[in-house]
Amino acid sequence: MADLDRLRDVDVFARALVGHALWPHQVDVARSPARYRIICAGRQVGKSRLLAILSLHQAFVKAGALVLIVSAGEVAAQRLLEDVAALAQASPLLRGSVLDETKSQVTLSNGSVIMSVPASQRQIRGWAVDLLIVDEAAFIDPDIWRAAEPAIIARPGSRILLCSTPWGARDHFFRVLWQRGMDRPDEMIAAWHWPSSTSPLVDKALLDEIQARETDTYFRREFLAEWTDESGAYFTDREIDDATADYELLSPEVLARSSAAGGAYVTVGGVDWGMARDAQSLCLVAALDDHGLNDPGEGVRYFVPYLEFRYRCGYGEWIDRIIEVSRAYQLRVIASETNGVGAYPTEDLRQRLHVARTGSHVFPVWTDVRRKQSGFGKIKALLQRGRLVLPRHPELLKQLRSLEFEQTPGGSMKISVPERAGHDDVAMALMQAVSCIRPWGAGGGPRFGASGVEHVVTPGGVRVPVEARPVPWHLDSYQRPSGHEDSSEAAW
Repeated sequence: MADLDRLRDVDVFARALVGHALWPHQVDVARSPARYRIICAGRQVGKSRLLAILSLHQAFVKAGALVLIVSAGEVAAQRLLEDVAALAQASPLLRGSVLDETKSQVTLSNGSVIMSVPASQRQIRGWAVDLLIVDEAAFIDPDIWRAAEPAIIARPGSRILLCSTPWGARDHFFRVLWQRGMDRPDEMIAAWHWPSSTSPLVDKALLDEIQARETDTYFRREFLAEWTDESGAYFTDREIDDATADYELLSPEVLARSSAAGGAYVTVGGVDWGMARDAQSLCLVAALDDHGLNDPGEGVRYFVPYLEFRYRCGYGEWIDRIIEVSRAYQLRVIASETNGVGAYPTEDLRQRLHVARTGSHVFPVWTDVRRKQSGFGKIKALLQRGRLVLPRHPELLKQLRSLEFEQTPGGSMKISVPERAGHDDVAMALMQAVSCIRPWGAGGGPRFGASGVEHVVTPGGVRVPVEARPVPWHLDSYQRPSGHEDSSEAAW
């Protein structure tokens, strides 16, 4: 009993059972009695390790406990649970406590369960939890938060931990709670600010060097963990937030197994080819079948039914994947960037899709300043008019938010993610895909009869079915990408 009492101290638990001593700033959060603990963090400050240790600690010291980790995306949810399982399996004292381990939960021998789920109301509602952890909370839709927060009210002593990099408008729940905890910390809400320099492992000389060569906006956001409030940003927080909805991306594998498979949907896509540090990226855009939920007089709505990106993926392997996606989604038009390394894989993709007889047409595009200005300007206009819906996909939203603009001496506008400020490959793939739509085209006959269709509503007021699907056989508002290099591709 004495040993168990000692292990109720999370720092003792971390050192004795997990084998990873907590840093002082982590201990401060872990031992806080506040019901709500809110962390705004920069890069490499030990956030993920703290979440994993707190999850294991809660599950270990209270038999039958339920720990629910909510992440902004499915990949992030799986990665967090993998961290939890890895810590448990690496500890000789904890390894025997792990009774079962899956992609979505870890079960201990004392009946406690640690679940990690992506942000979805259907996966969150109905649970009564002892510890609710929301990772990258600034990217979570407020409706998801409203579904998750009541999970703690029925368990005595239950608590919430929210953590994220800075993101979003001033009225977002994460920023509001964090500011409340910073200004007036008490037993209900307490907050912490963790810039990258908080970590004892940080190389301060390197941090100074990065600050000297990076833009102020980027460094403040990523390393100082400060809200930059759109300084230099091409897209405003409001433009992005108003267009974002919590609908489910439809993978080609699920689509192929569904009753709608066999070519019912037609989409367009954009490809961005990666080099050593970038990802191979593919983004699809399609006309949204809203089942008559929105006013048809306001025009066709477009959305992203699927996107994918992979690091350290060879061109041949990525082309194979694009062919698989093309078959499932009937990818009619593909805009493929030829800048840098893109010329050869673009031609290879074109030839292999022709041999595969998928019906896809590849158009090479050269992305210069004018094309970026035109393409991202088109996205901006569609967002402002409520004509383009974005998924709550953290990487896509981060990259769109990181795009900055500056006026060149020649009078044009340079739009880019600052050098070494992260990636822009997914945002570029979206831009290429949007260049293939003609938003003034006919509606394509969206189906009516909205009664009973489960849907979500963007902050901008667009209704989106939770199981969002393209309009079947829609062709009227798709076109060759604006600015493609040649006209040799056969008419489609």
